[in-house]
Amino acid sequence: MKKRDILSLTLFLSLILILIMDSYLFLPNQVLVAADLGIYFDTIGIIIGIYIIIHGISILIFGYLTDKIERKKLILFAGVLWSLAAIMHIFISNIVHLYIARIAAAIASGVTGPLAISYLTDIVSSDSRSKLFAGWTLITTLGSLFAGVIALMFNQIPYERIDIESEGIRENINYIVANYSNLLNTWRFPFLILGLIGLIFTLLNVFFAQEPKRAAKDKLLEDILSDEDLQYSYHIHFSDLKAIFKRKSNIFLTINLFDVVVSGLLVAYLFPYFELEMGISFSDPLGLAAIIVLIIIIGPLGFVIGQFGLAHWGDRKVQNGDLSGRVKVATICGIFNIPFILIGFMMKPNVANQTFFLTNIAVNLVGFWLLWIIFGLFIGVGLGFSLGIAPNWYSSLIDGNLPEHRGTMVAMGLFIDTFGRALGAILGGIVVNITDSFSLTIIWSTLIFGIISTCFWIPLFYTSKKDYIYINEIMKERSTTLRTTQD
Repeated sequence: MKKRDILSLTLFLSLILILIMDSYLFLPNQVLVAADLGIYFDTIGIIIGIYIIIHGISILIFGYLTDKIERKKLILFAGVLWSLAAIMHIFISNIVHLYIARIAAAIASGVTGPLAISYLTDIVSSDSRSKLFAGWTLITTLGSLFAGVIALMFNQIPYERIDIESEGIRENINYIVANYSNLLNTWRFPFLILGLIGLIFTLLNVFFAQEPKRAAKDKLLEDILSDEDLQYSYHIHFSDLKAIFKRKSNIFLTINLFDVVVSGLLVAYLFPYFELEMGISFSDPLGLAAIIVLIIIIGPLGFVIGQFGLAHWGDRKVQNGDLSGRVKVATICGIFNIPFILIGFMMKPNVANQTFFLTNIAVNLVGFWLLWIIFGLFIGVGLGFSLGIAPNWYSSLIDGNLPEHRGTMVAMGLFIDTFGRALGAILGGIVVNITDSFSLTIIWSTLIFGIISTCFWIPLFYTSKKDYIYINEIMKERSTTLRTTQD
C-alpha cells in the first residue's frame, strides 16, 4: 500500500470509529442520565429503541447511497452532523432535548456500517474477508470499550455503597439523586470531548482522505483492476432490488432480526446491570478486580478463539472450495451461543455481597472467585460463538451479491437488525420495569428469541450454495468483459 493510501485509510476509519463510539458514551451512564433528568428505565428503553430504529433507517438510506455516490462525501456529512450532535449534549436540560440530540446522533452514526464494510471490502482480498471483518469488529469493540472507559471516568458514583439487596432499582436511583446531586451532570462531558475530536478528524478527511477503487480486491477482478485507468463501471439501479431478493439466501441472511434481540438488550442494560444488580463499582477494589478477571477470561475465548478462530474457519472452508462455508459457520455460531449465555446469566452473581443465584448462595472470598471464574467461562464461550457470527455473516452477504449491490444489502441486513436491537432495548426496559430484575429479563429473552432465531439460520444450509454459484458465474463473465476492454 502507498503512504497516501495508508493515510486515507487511517483517517477514514478513525472518523468512522469515533462515530461508532456514540452509543458507548451514553450506555455506561444511563443511571446518571435517569437521575439527572428524572426518568426511569422504561423511558430510557424508549430512547434507546428510537435511537436504534432511526439508526437503522439511516443505514438503509445511506447504504443505498454508498453504492451510488462517492463515499468520501457521505463520511464528511456524517462527521459534521455527529460532532455537532455530540457537542449539543452539554446543553441538554430536559427529555425533549435528549430525544433531539440522540436522533441526530443516530442519523450520523447510521452512515458508518455500510460505509465501513464497502470501504474495507475494496482494500483486502476476498479470500480473507472473514478475518478482515473479525479484525474490524475487534477494533470497533476496543473503540467502544475506550468510549465506555471515557464515559466511566467521569462517573464517580460509588455504587458499592448502595444497599443493592434491600432496595429496588428505582429506590437506588432516588438514593443517588439525594446523595450525589453534584455528580449527576458529568455524563455530558465525554460527548463534548469526542465531539470536538470528531470535528478535527472530519477536517482532516476533507483535505487528505481518498477512497479505494470499487471491486479492486474481488478475486476474479483483482488483476484486471490493478490497472489504474480501468474502473469497475457497474452501479446499482432501483430496479435491481427486486432481483436481489429473489435469492433465498439474501432473505434468510437479512430478515432474521431475532438473533440480535438479546444483544440489543445486553448492550442497552449491561452497565446498569453491573452497577445496580451486580453491585460493581469501578472505584471499588473487589469490583474492579472482578471486572479485570472477567475480561481476562472472556477476552481469549470471545475475541481470539471465538471471533478470529471462527472467522478463520469460515475463510478456510471457502478457500477449500465450499462456497457456502462461511454461512455454515455463522449458522453454527448462531445456535451454539444460546445455552452458554443462558447458564452464565442463571448464576446471577452479586459482587458487592459475594452471592450467587440471586443471593441464594453466599460464599467466602475463595468460593466467590471460583464461581466467578465459572461464570466467566460460560459467558466467554457464549460470547465467542456470538462474535463468530458477524464476520462470517458479513462475508456471506458480500459473497452472495454483486459489488454494486453490497452496500445496499449490508445496509438492509443492518437495518433489519436495528429492529431486533430496538425490540430488545424497548422490551427489556418494559420487563425490567415490571420484574425489577435485569437477570430474569436477559434469561427469558435469550431462551425465547434464541429458539425463534434458530428457525431462520437452519434453512441457509440448503439455500446458500446455489446463490453463491450464480454470483460467481456472473463475476466470471464480467472478468472476461473487462479483460476484453483492457486489451
